[in-house]
Amino acid sequence: MLPRQYYNEQDVRKRQIDTLKIFNDNVVELQENTEYKIDFSINGKNFCLNVILSPDFPNEKPVILVNPCISHPWVAENSNHVVSAPGLIQFTVHSDLGRVVHAIIREFQRSVAVSSDDDKSNQGSPSSRVSSQMLMFPELGELTADELHEILENTDLQDKLLESSPQLLELDLETEELMLNIERIAQDNIAKQQSLDDLKTDVIDRISTIVQMKMNYEELHRRHQKLSESYDPHRIRESLKGAALKADEDAEAIAEQFLLGNVPVETFISKFAEKRALGQARRAREERLAHQLAQLDRATT
Repeated sequence: MLPRQYYNEQDVRKRQIDTLKIFNDNVVELQENTEYKIDFSINGKNFCLNVILSPDFPNEKPVILVNPCISHPWVAENSNHVVSAPGLIQFTVHSDLGRVVHAIIREFQRSVAVSSDDDKSNQGSPSSRVSSQMLMFPELGELTADELHEILENTDLQDKLLESSPQLLELDLETEELMLNIERIAQDNIAKQQSLDDLKTDVIDRISTIVQMKMNYEELHRRHQKLSESYDPHRIRESLKGAALKADEDAEAIAEQFLLGNVPVETFISKFAEKRALGQARRAREERLAHQLAQLDRATT
């Protein structure tokens, strides 16, 4: 797996969309890489989340809409826009879109007060909003007005209340689990580093071997070409013809030296006969090779 810093923006966007499909069922793509619908049910009633990804996603948070509208603290008042989910508030490029959406669906299924066509008139009422808060923090229902006012004024009590929230505790557990997974992956990567280094060294050695073999091949190829040219039948024929001509010229030179009186009779006879015989032998070989080449040409045409 590539380190995240090597992913380009399209890779990161695709990875986020992949997590949406991994952590959730019934994901339907309405617009490629831009809008998705996730169906779910609450108490037998069908709902869906619409997840809309802007061109700047994941550097910009996704827009999540719930249909039909649900009365819940995470949903904007008089709207179907999910705005206050912890995972959505804290969303960054390093978050998992699929986990965030899954947590929203699970929260709605567990504790939401559902709006329906029969009670639309009560959707925005204070009592419904209070009941939603009670579902999220049931212990508030047992407190007096003074105790509630004290919590409102005391940040330490607010923090204690938040720390006891099942939703936040679950989010903390999910975060801890995610951190453990990241640590485990990091340890696995470290453990594989030596193996990767060994493979890299082996690849470098193989490349060096291939380069040396290529150089040897090119040298052998040059030598082969040179030998092929040297032993080409047509070149041999030309060499024999030139050698026969050279032997005849040497014989003529010996004869001229004899006529000038520069060579004794015995020397003239032996050397002249030798050169003439050599020239005739070479000419005979050249003619025989020429005949064989002509036959070969006829056979191949």
